[in-house]
Amino acid sequence: MIDGFETRENTDIPIRALVKSANGTLYKRPGASVDQYEMTKWDYDFNFTNPIAVFGMLRGTGQLIEQCSRDEQDFYYFDHAYLFGNKHNPSKEIGEKIYRLTKNYFHIREIKKLKADDYRRIQKYREHIKLKPWKYEGEYILFIPPNPHVKNYYWFNNNWEEQTLKTIKKHTRKPIKIRTKEDTTPLEKDLENAYCTVSYQSTVVIKSIMSGVPSFCDNSSMGLPVSLTDMTQIKDPLYTPERDYWIDTLLANQFTMSEIEDGTAWKYVNAT
Repeated sequence: MIDGFETRENTDIPIRALVKSANGTLYKRPGASVDQYEMTKWDYDFNFTNPIAVFGMLRGTGQLIEQCSRDEQDFYYFDHAYLFGNKHNPSKEIGEKIYRLTKNYFHIREIKKLKADDYRRIQKYREHIKLKPWKYEGEYILFIPPNPHVKNYYWFNNNWEEQTLKTIKKHTRKPIKIRTKEDTTPLEKDLENAYCTVSYQSTVVIKSIMSGVPSFCDNSSMGLPVSLTDMTQIKDPLYTPERDYWIDTLLANQFTMSEIEDGTAWKYVNAT
């Protein structure tokens, strides 16, 4: 069994599909969705006798996840696709809505050994994957601070940005270019002359690695298998030979709506 929680219409759609595929229970939101930092008032006793499924960390889902973690209860976490997603619209490349789904973490943080069925499922993406050669030179370090939602959730680590910048400046004289979520410059443009990227758990790390720009990140990032976490090593980035395996793992942890509805997503996240 699984308990799914609605928060707003766009994000409710994959939650409903997953819960239905798993023969679970859906807890509906009462009326209109609340503000992003408010708690949705579900008709639920919060005993957490079953695993839960949520989308994102807003409108109360972050609090549900925190309590699940304290109670050592499993949770399933939806968010936007790692690659070729189009928010809540059909993918331009695939033609369906795509979402990532992970179990007990916000991101997949390891390279998995995929099965033949997994490779067949992600084949639809592979023709669109183009990895550029590694860049060994660059003009600046591209620094991506955590966005406000992440800062609000990881309240215990709000000094990450300050401490990381301080460490970087102590170990290199390269200029630091800060890119925020509100920046309108195309990411590809900022990556052109970047020496490396530094991020907390931003999905920018994916474009960075695919563009041949090495990465430094936090332990909670999906970039962990192909990045360094020790900022004192900023002069010696990781140029991993495992980019393709890592990309395959990311692709295997995202699912079209058809794959969520027919149980493929539920089966995969529980088999690995």
